[in-house]
Amino acid sequence: MNVCLWALKQSSAAVLPIIAIALFGFAGCQRYVAPNPSVKEASVVALRKSMGGPASTEAAAPTTSATPTGWATIKGTFKLNGSAPARRTLTIGSDQAVCAPGGKTVLAEEIVVDPASGGIKDVLVYLNNKKYPVDDPAWVHESYAATVDSTLEYDQKECVFLSHVFAMRSTQKLKILNSDPVGHNTNIQASGKASQFNQTIASNGYAMYEPGGESNEPFAVSCSIHPWMAARMIIRTNPYFAVSKPDGTFEIANVPAGVPLEFKIWQEAASFLSNAELNGSPTKFSKGTYTVTLQPDEVHDMNVVIDAGLVTK
Repeated sequence: MNVCLWALKQSSAAVLPIIAIALFGFAGCQRYVAPNPSVKEASVVALRKSMGGPASTEAAAPTTSATPTGWATIKGTFKLNGSAPARRTLTIGSDQAVCAPGGKTVLAEEIVVDPASGGIKDVLVYLNNKKYPVDDPAWVHESYAATVDSTLEYDQKECVFLSHVFAMRSTQKLKILNSDPVGHNTNIQASGKASQFNQTIASNGYAMYEPGGESNEPFAVSCSIHPWMAARMIIRTNPYFAVSKPDGTFEIANVPAGVPLEFKIWQEAASFLSNAELNGSPTKFSKGTYTVTLQPDEVHDMNVVIDAGLVTK
């Protein structure tokens, strides 16, 4: 009988590993060694392709971001199709002489439509950083250099934030004003990497806010002293954004051309736009995303019509 097999059969379970190692090491027990495998290049290529890799066995060259070939302009309008929903009447719980002078009615601003043109106020359009190399100066037009660290103003009067939807760059500063004869507690509930701010501002006073980072989507601004006060804000690391005017028009100048861009479209009542009519054609937007590659010196029209059902709650 082969000495290796005899030893293994005679060993108990407790000493089997020790005897087996000793016998294999010293008694010359032969180990089975698989022959060298035969590799077929065609099989390797097929496997590589199935896993999403390159067909070639050579290393894939690293990809680099495209460089803008010029500058373009995006402009357009946001309009409502159908009857504008009635705006909510806000309950003024304190400081009524200041916040509702003369007993006037104060209305919510989630959706504000110009009765003459049907234009929608405060629609936000901003460039998503997914396809934007924020540290590459070749992507920022020189016209934006003058405002990269400028100080903007953000006021509140008659207990209303005068800019209901506000956008700024993360490198800019914000002077938060209080033009009322009563104090306000301005609470900037920033998201993402933007700094939060929650400070009481005395009558006719101001405070400074430096965001320091960006937010990926709009966030709330409120006042704990006057809880009906509400606004929205967004902080971006790039300068390519706009908020539509009372007539629904907007414009973003000197946008990078020759490279794919991804914009987000947001309206407070509708959130990120899902579907609308774009330049006369029904269009679906995935979570408010609009992708476009512009040509140098192009003026790109975005005329958007939103169905009233999307903004009616």
